[in-house]
Amino acid sequence: MISESAILNCFQHLVDLNKDDNVIVGSGDDAAVIKSIEKDLVHSVDISKINSHFPEDSMPQDIAYRSIAVALSDLAAMGAFPSFISIGLTSNITDLKWYKQFTRGVEEILNEYQLKLIGGDITNGEISVCVNVFGYAYEKNILRSTAKVGDLIYITGPLGEGRKGLEDWKNNQQTKYIKKFFKPKVDFYKSKYISKYANSCIDISDGLMKDLSRICKSSEVGAEIIYENIPITNDINDLSYGDDYKLCYTCSPEFRDNEFISQDFHIGEIKSDTEIILNKGNSSINFKKHGWDSFE
Repeated sequence: MISESAILNCFQHLVDLNKDDNVIVGSGDDAAVIKSIEKDLVHSVDISKINSHFPEDSMPQDIAYRSIAVALSDLAAMGAFPSFISIGLTSNITDLKWYKQFTRGVEEILNEYQLKLIGGDITNGEISVCVNVFGYAYEKNILRSTAKVGDLIYITGPLGEGRKGLEDWKNNQQTKYIKKFFKPKVDFYKSKYISKYANSCIDISDGLMKDLSRICKSSEVGAEIIYENIPITNDINDLSYGDDYKLCYTCSPEFRDNEFISQDFHIGEIKSDTEIILNKGNSSINFKKHGWDSFE
């Protein structure tokens, strides 16, 4: 019979391998104790659930990697680099091999982004993964609420790759896009240089239209974007599908020719009217659904 302690032991080597002077007390006590440093601590939490955020027959190592990656993306959107994480795992799997495979995915992403696992918890139930991520700002915290009228709108990469990856996986087609869904890469390199210039930023997790609208609502502005300037993989629905984890940010036009900013995709401009206008050719497009919602 499988036990909670046996499952937790599968993770212990990851905690032991990731010792850090800033982690005063790690896994093993009732809570972790982190040494405070001069920079403000940036925190986010993200929950990934079976059949909502990943297919039920996903490999356990892919579930682990993806669940952590999508949580880390929120730090990148804030202009912060990651430092440590904790994981809350709910699972009804009774084979210990599944948990060992899950920890391989955890170990892979810990090594990739030089993260420390400081603790977590396990309980019985339908599979879901709750990831707490912690980090520190590169330069400043980039907020959703500080876009300015006249700002240019950029995205850091093409939309729809995760969408295509999931579709290809479901159709048993072995393509490069499958990895884009199960192992999305977090734009920390771009987050670092964006933090020097951006007035606002958000990660594109729920669809460009929905996430850009969050910037506009928080900043009390609107936006005009040009469809032809947006790099898409499939079709126009890439704008509202989500699962992209690219960054959408705004910055002053004075940085248009900056060597870093010019590498990204200029898709529009922040306007004073509090609506988002998507222009395609000589007409405007209205979306019935702007993006992903786990309750819909």
